[in-house]
Amino acid sequence: MEIEKLATLLISVKSNPDIAEKLNYESNLIEDFAIDSLDIVDILLGLEATFDISVDFDNFDFENLTKVSRLLAYIQTRKEQVGDVAFG
Repeated sequence: MEIEKLATLLISVKSNPDIAEKLNYESNLIEDFAIDSLDIVDILLGLEATFDISVDFDNFDFENLTKVSRLLAYIQTRKEQVGDVAFG
């Protein structure tokens, strides 16, 4: 599942295995897991590698980090855009 992949990424970035137990669709990454600006860079790069997507760093809406469900929707949208490019 996508949320499990995201949990693995966050555990790696924050070096905190407790994230797996606490992460849910309503989690606010910045507030609940003390994500700072350096972590955000690592997370965005990790999203690209983990989910095989391209993150538009210049136009990324950081509100996507305020709720896990919102970030997963962003990931899904980016995957669909890659699929459209590949088949379009």
